[in-house]
Amino acid sequence: MGHAITFAQQKGGAGKTTVLAHLAAAWAEAGRRVAVMDLDPQQSLTRWAALRADPAIEAIESRDYRAGSDIKAARRSHDVVLIDCPGAASSLLESAIRESDLVLAPCQPSVMDVWALESVVATADRLKRPIRILLNRVPPRLGSLEEVLGALGKNRALLLATQIGNRNGYSRAMLDGRTAQELAPRSTAAAEIAGLRAELTALLARL
Repeated sequence: MGHAITFAQQKGGAGKTTVLAHLAAAWAEAGRRVAVMDLDPQQSLTRWAALRADPAIEAIESRDYRAGSDIKAARRSHDVVLIDCPGAASSLLESAIRESDLVLAPCQPSVMDVWALESVVATADRLKRPIRILLNRVPPRLGSLEEVLGALGKNRALLLATQIGNRNGYSRAMLDGRTAQELAPRSTAAAEIAGLRAELTALLARL
């Protein structure tokens, strides 16, 4: 049985689809059987997967009413299932979280993004599913990081050690179905994604 990770964040622009796509490619490159499922109405992940046309990454179509059963089925035939989910509290989000091993909430380093995490964290807690927060799009010079960490309060304990920088390579690669690590294998972005994959792999092994 493979692992399923739901990506969720109530505030738009947090970069959850970009992070998901980069992780999908990284796990596929490592020889894992990877599936991605796009439950977000914007369907950005679906468009990226279509552009990429990668046989190592299966894009699974699903609908609200069958999301839970589709995730279960995908876990039986894949090592990693990554679900792009709308962040707002809903029955769809609950269904995805219920069938997942982990919820990953990308968060830009701003107080407003931290506030937007609350409903996702509350939903994961209520459904008794582990959740981790990924600081994403972190600028090279961030004087207010301590303020952001303070706003997290008790949720600071949920932070992953890995942080993802605010780099043009991530969004530029997505335009034609690629990833930053493929555009520049020795770049800082490539190292960040490798570190995130390793951290999540170790975390999933403990769950």
